[in-house]
Amino acid sequence: MLNLKERLAAGECVIGAGIYSNSPETIEWSARGMDWIWWECQHTHCNWETTLHGVRTAHLAGMPVLARTWSHDGGVIERLLDTGADGIIVPMVNTPDQAKAVAAHCYYPPAGVRSWGGNRPEILEPDAESWNRRTVVMAMVETPEGVRHAEAIARVAGIDALFVGMVDIALSLGLGRNFQAPELTAAVGQVLEACRRAGKPAAIVVEDAEDMDARIEQGFRMVMGLDVNLLRNDYLQLRRRFAERTSSRLRGRPATSSKREDAPGC
Repeated sequence: MLNLKERLAAGECVIGAGIYSNSPETIEWSARGMDWIWWECQHTHCNWETTLHGVRTAHLAGMPVLARTWSHDGGVIERLLDTGADGIIVPMVNTPDQAKAVAAHCYYPPAGVRSWGGNRPEILEPDAESWNRRTVVMAMVETPEGVRHAEAIARVAGIDALFVGMVDIALSLGLGRNFQAPELTAAVGQVLEACRRAGKPAAIVVEDAEDMDARIEQGFRMVMGLDVNLLRNDYLQLRRRFAERTSSRLRGRPATSSKREDAPGC
């Protein structure tokens, strides 16, 4: 069976579950069957122990897990990989030199400078070269500078994919959260074309099934839905349906003077 890195290199399209809740239970209960897990460390406040539990849970469920680091620091990247994570997601990669520096800390010598010594990696796979053939390194393109250098970043040895950070690109372009702006559409298209020329997959967050269809049609080969976004959308739909249902029942109910004002509507 091909690992995630090999599947990406073979041109497969894969779907992931983004765990912003930092809940191992979400992986265990709701994300089974996904191709990969995004474990969020940059914009959440999980500790190292919780991250370790998340990685273990993903592995028990049979899914590779990529951890998003909050830093380009080599020590942070290596420690995240020492949880047994199958790869790393690196934010704000703007130049090929930055991509080379972070990739070096993801691979053991001679491919890189990652230090051997983590207990979990050694238990899971005692051969360093096997880890090099398994570790996925994803660089996030999130600024106009990163967009300009996208192809050069994608061509760096050891970079497996580029992730388009639409929100930060939009903010950097002064567009706020106007995700329909032509300038943002052009920037996303530029990164997609850069990945196509470099032979690397492009990745993006999707909001729902329709958005996923559109992104795959656009050319993205890695798509990922965030647990908190999907849960929020489901609760929003449920709330709206509840409001419609209860308001229609109230409209059809005759008024009575004896009914308590605080009685429930259904």
